[in-house]
Amino acid sequence: MPTIVSADAAVTGDIASGGDVQIEGKVTGDVTCKRLTLGAAAEVSGRVECDTAHLHGAISGEIHAATVVVSASARVSGDIHHEAISVDTGAQIEGRLVRREPKAAQLNLVTDQSSG
Repeated sequence: MPTIVSADAAVTGDIASGGDVQIEGKVTGDVTCKRLTLGAAAEVSGRVECDTAHLHGAISGEIHAATVVVSASARVSGDIHHEAISVDTGAQIEGRLVRREPKAAQLNLVTDQSSG
C-alpha cells in the first residue's frame, strides 16, 4: 500500500518511506522512497531520492533515481541524476541530465574454509 498525499493536501516537511509514495498534492520538503509517482497536478519543492520516479507534475529540486520517466505534462526545474531516463515529447526540463553508472550488484561469496 503506497503512502499517498492527496490532491487537497499540502505537506511541509520531509517524506521518507521504504516503499511507494504517490503525490497528488503539494510537498515542500525532500522525498525519499523506493518508487515515486507524481500526479499531473502535484508539486514538489525539494530533493527527490528514489529507485524509480514516474513524473507527471512539477518538481523544483534535484532528482536522484535509477530510473526516471518524465511524461509530457511534467515540469522539472533542477538536475536529474539517473541510470536510465525516458522523456516524453512536451515535457519541460530546466536543468542538467546527469547519467550515473549503475550500482554494482552486491555479491555474497561463500568459501569453503574447512581443512582437508
